[in-house]
Amino acid sequence: MSFDLDNKLDFDSAFFDLYKLSESCYGAITKENSGMGSNAGFIDLGNFTIIIDTTLNIGAAQDLRRAAVQYTAKEPNLIIITHFHMDHVIGNSVFDTSTLIITSDRTLNNIKTENPKRVEEMKNFDPKELEKMEESLKTEQDEEKRKEIEKDLRYIKMLQADDFFLRGANAAFKEELILHGREISVHLRTYQKAHTDGDVTIFIPEEKVLFAGDLLFANVDPWLGSGDPAGWVSLIDEEILKMDFKVVVPGHGKLASKEEFNLEKKYIEEIMELAKNRCNAGDDITQIKREDFSKELQSWNSPILEWNLNFLSEFFKKS
Repeated sequence: MSFDLDNKLDFDSAFFDLYKLSESCYGAITKENSGMGSNAGFIDLGNFTIIIDTTLNIGAAQDLRRAAVQYTAKEPNLIIITHFHMDHVIGNSVFDTSTLIITSDRTLNNIKTENPKRVEEMKNFDPKELEKMEESLKTEQDEEKRKEIEKDLRYIKMLQADDFFLRGANAAFKEELILHGREISVHLRTYQKAHTDGDVTIFIPEEKVLFAGDLLFANVDPWLGSGDPAGWVSLIDEEILKMDFKVVVPGHGKLASKEEFNLEKKYIEEIMELAKNRCNAGDDITQIKREDFSKELQSWNSPILEWNLNFLSEFFKKS
């Protein structure tokens, strides 16, 4: 990709590295094992400031707010949520009701209906299973598995805390919304089911910056189980790659470009084909391995591959 990583700012956060992407746009890229959960960012429109996603972590959201004030000299007026997954909305509670939260109509509905189920599930999490997870940390030798267990424990305990609450969205749009600031305009669009139903992109055409949410996992397995893999591929081909952007803030992974969208598309197409062939042969889809993918995809390292294979195993049973 062409983005100059020297544009990293000297901002002190344990959760993310902050980059100035253009005159008005800033990307907060999560640090490994920080507990932030997802990338985020903010935009200075001249007369007001927009936050994009608030992450999984209250501390990360507080740092994001602090960064926005420091670099725009304004309190954020508006939060845009790209989709309903918890790792993009937990930090909403850092901002009081003077900060409006907006998303697509379908994401708003998912926040209202799906997220309370996840909170309730964690509040009712079996204490014995929690103890087993804590005990397993004492013996687990695999570093990646340890990190996953630690991340899961933080998540469960956060949602179980007495003072935890989840702030939803205040307003929604159906297809497209353009926000006109004094300096630039910001184009919001929502799409039919891809990563989720109602994903939102934030595009700043004057500065050729795209905030993609989880429509892009840059050089890491994209989670397929909340959406429509075929719809996702079509969206990349028919919409995303036709947009005129130079740098993209992905939901997960490092700052990216159109190259990473092409790789993600290749991954989705390959895993679907591998799974379909296994299903037709009567073989176990969950036994697909990294080495079954093209060479450029074999270095990706994420537990999401296992999640995707389990999802596709059930998906092809139903189809």
